Amino acid sequence: MLSRLGLKYPSKLHCEKVASHLSSHYKHNCIILAKGTEVKNRDNTDTEIEFRQESNFLYLTGVQEDDFYFVYDLHSKRSYLIPPDHDPVNAIWKGPILTDKELLKKYDVDHIVRYSDLLHLLKHKIKPEKILGWNQPEKVRQIGKPALEHELEHYISHRLVHFKRFEGDCSPSPSGNDKSRYCHHRSAHDHGPYGDRNGHRGYSATQDNPFECPDEEEDRVNNVTLLEALVLARINKTPIEIALSREATRITSDAHRLVLQSVRPGMYEYQLEALFRYECARQGAKAQAYLPIVGTGVNPAYLHYTRNDQQIQNGDMILVDAACEADCYGSDVTRTFPANGKFTTEQAAIYNLVLEMQNSVINKMKKGVDWREMKTMAQRIGLRGLKDLGILRGEDNDLIESDVILVFFPHGLGHLLGLNVHDDGLGLSIQLPRKKAIAAFEKKTISSVQFHSMEEQSNSEAPALTTLPPPSARRNKLNGSSLYATPSTLLEPGMLVTVEPGIYFNPAQIEAALKSSVLGDYFDVPTLRRYMSVGGVRIEDVILILADGSAENITTAPKDPMEIERIIQEAQQERQQSHIPLADDRCLPKADTKELRTAKETCTIDSEEQRGLKKRVGVFKRLLKAIRRLF
Repeated sequence: MLSRLGLKYPSKLHCEKVASHLSSHYKHNCIILAKGTEVKNRDNTDTEIEFRQESNFLYLTGVQEDDFYFVYDLHSKRSYLIPPDHDPVNAIWKGPILTDKELLKKYDVDHIVRYSDLLHLLKHKIKPEKILGWNQPEKVRQIGKPALEHELEHYISHRLVHFKRFEGDCSPSPSGNDKSRYCHHRSAHDHGPYGDRNGHRGYSATQDNPFECPDEEEDRVNNVTLLEALVLARINKTPIEIALSREATRITSDAHRLVLQSVRPGMYEYQLEALFRYECARQGAKAQAYLPIVGTGVNPAYLHYTRNDQQIQNGDMILVDAACEADCYGSDVTRTFPANGKFTTEQAAIYNLVLEMQNSVINKMKKGVDWREMKTMAQRIGLRGLKDLGILRGEDNDLIESDVILVFFPHGLGHLLGLNVHDDGLGLSIQLPRKKAIAAFEKKTISSVQFHSMEEQSNSEAPALTTLPPPSARRNKLNGSSLYATPSTLLEPGMLVTVEPGIYFNPAQIEAALKSSVLGDYFDVPTLRRYMSVGGVRIEDVILILADGSAENITTAPKDPMEIERIIQEAQQERQQSHIPLADDRCLPKADTKELRTAKETCTIDSEEQRGLKKRVGVFKRLLKAIRRLF
């Protein structure tokens, strides 16, 4: 989108931000060598998978094309973009690649060096002593010259910095030397091409890889790795990043409005997903920030439900959690609404409770606010609301101490947003004061959700219920990541944060809680059963912390319950008045008055036309033409 406006992505600024967070001893005779994403094919085929640039590579370069390298000289602050060489055969299939002059005009870099000249650049011009790299840049790409490929791989491999800081378990080495220890690699905790949360890459858990664990506490805190520098740099957004996020959220909000205007009982979840994707693509945002979640009935109770294949029934609640990307900067918006345009008493009660939880948090957000306090406040409001509705019973202190709210609200309150929909950063250990950071390294523990084993508790003490680990931690199979949005960081200007409270009636989780000797007495079962049909409600907005410390909600998708009912009901009434047949109505992109009038004139079929096959075929052809005009 920036290219359409004639703007450049601020790559140099981002490189300087990353460099400012790196330890000083990496800034002399050292470079950053980044490897972009390669084109990948579906398993055992030559069918390409949709390309999406790796987020940190895009942050440093702004490049959304495949097979690029990037070099940043930390001493001279010069940047080198390394595109693939010209390939006449590839040009037949994909078209010609940009020339060096065109690349310099398009990207915010100092030099363009073709891939076949990368070794010469490193070996004879920059001559770095150390290389900070990721995405396994030592595994070079084939260029048809095996000797050159081997030499380039050897050159990079022997200069790569392997960070020794490690937050794993350390045991004395077999030699008995206390200063030499084995740090057991947690292979499950892998941040993709960047290795684990401390920058380690490419080590197998089955290998004995000794790392010298630093004995001095200051080294453990101040030795900032490349991965951590990237995370820190991306926390506070630059103006262009904010503009792209605003655009992604604007388009996302428009798509959510279209879904409200189009929904009706009888449709399928995938049809709403198709409409959402259509509106995003129509406005130039082809890529989704994540797989759209469109759940009806009980499906909203499943946090990351993506099958989207159930038919929508009259009286169902529908949860749509979907968002697009603008130049790889995503949004994250969730709306929940009734399929027929009218909340039932139970649906309205839960919806208004979740809306109160969200609005209370948003109204308190500003610079310096502790995110942990926001999560606690949202939980307390949810707990009070469920008690007022009669779903929960008991003394307030007992309900709070039992953590029974986690049965209904089992996930975090929100997360940072940016190039990744779940951006790293909140709660990063090196953001904390020095003593607290050291304590975080020493005392970090791993916990898990224990709802499934409540019945098996042998003692009378309450189990250690915890909030579900965030999606990135679930992806890495571990909770307690020092790089993800744990609720322990103060809000800062330039942060984009989502606020997404929810109340869910997950049948399996609630049944397990009812059988628990610890939690079972807190539920009023008849009242709880009456609310099970709600399924789940989540409301999610994107909040920007401004330079003056205040917070701005940049989401414009409707969430007021009366406005939601009005939009759905007006659209459904207009559709009924237009007498558009059900099958044809499924093809309409939105309930726009002019378009509906055109479709009505084209789709009206009188009884005489229906008697003859030829006339019906003619009507069908006119209908197809009308649909093409709509799209």
